[in-house]
Amino acid sequence: KILGGVFTNSLYLVLCGFCISSIFTRCQLECRTAALLQRTFGDRPFAFMLAIMFLGLGLSSLLSNVTAPLLLIEVLRPLLKDMPTDSRYARALLLGLAFSCNIGGMMTPISSPQNVAAMAILRQSGGYITWGQWLAVSIPFCSVAVFVGWLLLMVVHHFDASQDERERGSSSSIKIPAVIYDHEELTSGKIASLVAASATLCSFACQPVASIFGGTSMVAVLFVSVALGTGMITRQTFNSYSWHLLFLIGGGGALGLAVSGSGLLQIMTQAAQARLSADPTLLIAELVLVLVAATTFVSHTVAALVLMPLVVQLGASAGVRDLAVFVCGLACSVAFALPMTSFPNVNS
Repeated sequence: KILGGVFTNSLYLVLCGFCISSIFTRCQLECRTAALLQRTFGDRPFAFMLAIMFLGLGLSSLLSNVTAPLLLIEVLRPLLKDMPTDSRYARALLLGLAFSCNIGGMMTPISSPQNVAAMAILRQSGGYITWGQWLAVSIPFCSVAVFVGWLLLMVVHHFDASQDERERGSSSSIKIPAVIYDHEELTSGKIASLVAASATLCSFACQPVASIFGGTSMVAVLFVSVALGTGMITRQTFNSYSWHLLFLIGGGGALGLAVSGSGLLQIMTQAAQARLSADPTLLIAELVLVLVAATTFVSHTVAALVLMPLVVQLGASAGVRDLAVFVCGLACSVAFALPMTSFPNVNS
């Protein structure tokens, strides 16, 4: 039973996400996209910033918000080196990247470790949220959040410009240098791997298609097997994945089983119910505030692993289990106020 709690469906989805990330990196998808954005918005720095933020949002949703900021910071590093050392625009660009990758962590059930942990704990209790249901809310919400973050950065940058920058000229005079990378040809094999990865992501979002193969977890296992068997990813690449992250998530599932089986979860639920509202809407609002406060100072993943079993129990008692887990899962990624709060913040 404990091993079943470790090796959950969500774990296979994360492993599949690692494989898809490797394929995208092998095809230089992030470099090609950044170069295209530079050619399009190179003379419009704030439009380039918005484009990079949406690129961070998209890559975080596809690759996870742990992998995406690492890739994009390497793409932006040569651009940042060519800017003056006191450039507030460079600072705003890094902040925009961090903000967008944090927001991108809310996009899909596997785009961040906290989302995976929340889904794994929800499944243990018999609940389930489809990719379609998740994306129907996350896509408009995250798109608006990125745009609002960009507007905020523009306002702050306007008042934060140094005296030297003001003397050099307005921010509109900033020119984004070309994105330089070792261009590799897209072979037929790479194109086939991109098509396979895209088809896998589409099947995750379309539950009827995934059910033909036995569900999203079976699609994930099938893709990983095909990717390894056909050479889309090498054994060295496979061995280099963040296995500690997988076992952290799996260990969280086992911890949830232990807390539930020992009766500790029931005691915690009763203590929380005595202090929280019985109204479902107010209960979710209170849980969101607790999660945001906790994840502002504690790792998002750790907070999700510790608190999500309680959220599931409280939500089930109020008849809003799935909704409570979904909203609180998003709340874990919302809290990125401090530099050390999340991995994208630390990376920037």
